[in-house]
Amino acid sequence: MCQYQIQTNSEVPIYQQLVDAIHGDIKSGDLLPGTKLPTVRDLAEQLHLACGTIKKAYDELETLGLIEMTRGRGTFVAKPKESSTSRKDRAMAAIDNLLDLMSALAFSPEEVEIFINLKIRERAQRVVGIKVALVDCSTESLTQLSEQLHGIENIDIYQYVLEDVLAYPYKLGEDMDIIVTSPKHYEQLKQIVPEREKVTRAALRWSSQTVLRLAKLKKGQRVGILSKSMRFGELLQAACRKYAEQVEPPTIYLLNDTVPWEQMGKELDVLLLPAGYAKLCSNANYAHIQRFGCERQVFTCAYQIDQGSLLYLEDRISELRASI
Repeated sequence: MCQYQIQTNSEVPIYQQLVDAIHGDIKSGDLLPGTKLPTVRDLAEQLHLACGTIKKAYDELETLGLIEMTRGRGTFVAKPKESSTSRKDRAMAAIDNLLDLMSALAFSPEEVEIFINLKIRERAQRVVGIKVALVDCSTESLTQLSEQLHGIENIDIYQYVLEDVLAYPYKLGEDMDIIVTSPKHYEQLKQIVPEREKVTRAALRWSSQTVLRLAKLKKGQRVGILSKSMRFGELLQAACRKYAEQVEPPTIYLLNDTVPWEQMGKELDVLLLPAGYAKLCSNANYAHIQRFGCERQVFTCAYQIDQGSLLYLEDRISELRASI
């Protein structure tokens, strides 16, 4: 597993060579799901590389969903997630079993439909909506996190920009059941929220698709960032420095009424936008973006709650719902 050939004179960064090599072994089946990988220190010693280089490669592989790093246990090849098709098949099988049982009890299809609708309404009335406050420093990330959490049933989502919350703490409201923020802002919020146990942190990271898109940018391409807030633009700029080392640091343009579209058309080959940008811009700017995309590349970039934090939030929300 560790017999990787690292080319120190290659234009491909060393960490990326390691990412590609391990990815190739996983794809070929040489590394099976559940296989334990060497520690950062052990692999660094075996390959005569810096620990930071190995850590960067492991972080990238985890971002891509290829490995799982668990404190105290080690690093393992990730197990394939259950596909939506598999879930659908199981759901359809369960419905078939229910219909077979109802048919054996001599109920007509019309009666079965009535009973099912009654139970659905009964459950909807019984479930209490949990109020979730999202707090972050940019409107773009709030929009994207809100979209991600909409997959959790029976929650009411409220978005707060960190700057506003720090200036007017009362905006969070005492009636919020849970307050979600990034590790960076966690301590700040705990200092101003009376019920500190409501504040929970969620690790945020760029989606695997975003990382892949940035990594595929080619040397010489002129890249720009168009964001609603400077903060999100800076986050995306930092992501480019990490994943797209081969391109010059992108210029940040703000998504307002003075976007220099003519200048950007002359100077840029690729435009990076926050996922869900349509909700953040005017009709005029939306039309400009569509025209820009007809002649050049436009990539949307998603900033998300990582899977582990999302599962933790779902558990917290389930516990809150059960306690009501």
